[in-house]
Amino acid sequence: MLKIEVKYRPISWVPFTRKVDSNVPQNWGDVTQKQLIAIACLYNSAISDVDFLKAMSGLNKKILKKLSDYEHYKLMEIFEFVGDQKPHHEFIVRKISIYRKGLILFAPEGKLKGITFGQFIFADTYFANYQQSNDETDLNKFIASLYLRKDEPFDEKRIQSRHFQIGRIDKNIREAIFLNYQLMHVWLALAYPLIFHTTVELTTIPTVSDGDIAVPEIKRDPNIWIKVFQNFVGDDIIHDEVWAAKPVNTIFAYMTRKYKENARKK
Repeated sequence: MLKIEVKYRPISWVPFTRKVDSNVPQNWGDVTQKQLIAIACLYNSAISDVDFLKAMSGLNKKILKKLSDYEHYKLMEIFEFVGDQKPHHEFIVRKISIYRKGLILFAPEGKLKGITFGQFIFADTYFANYQQSNDETDLNKFIASLYLRKDEPFDEKRIQSRHFQIGRIDKNIREAIFLNYQLMHVWLALAYPLIFHTTVELTTIPTVSDGDIAVPEIKRDPNIWIKVFQNFVGDDIIHDEVWAAKPVNTIFAYMTRKYKENARKK
């Protein structure tokens, strides 16, 4: 966190200033749930600069309105990190509530701890689908795949029954969870580069544009994770419930080891 001091004139035409201190985030690790929602709104052009600065700095809106455009610019400079999606392995929105149902759902632990491989396949597939379709149903199913009741085991049948309820939650919160997972994808690509490099290879189809310049086009296959797994292992054992129930990090470690073994044999 960074401590800042802001000077402002309570009355614009009186040459008297006051000071106020505030602690502001310097990186994604400092960001709170409220701030993440504001960042998601900024991404979607759904928030004013003043409201964004209020959420990020904690400063009173009346004070922010008394600052000059240049001072607003200097404050915005502090939050330049939001334009750079750095790796982050924790869910900032820790829980969501569906008030009419009295239903509280919790995010997984950091580094996808506790998530099974089967759960990850569903969540990551709906995440990729929403990137392409921008269909809220995919967004809701993505969140329903990840957020569960406390100590509730994952069951794909709940996705279908629960995504309607998730759709009642403020979309800004849902978009914030989506943004959070984008940061986690950056972390996954660093933690398991062999696996996620292969995923990109299997989902990229070369195309040709004007001037015969090859441009990669991303076509997401809904069965991509089954194909990735088969690419490493060589057997269609992904359909075995035993494998689907294993922790995703255990599977990723196994897949990485198999990739290295296969590479040594070539």
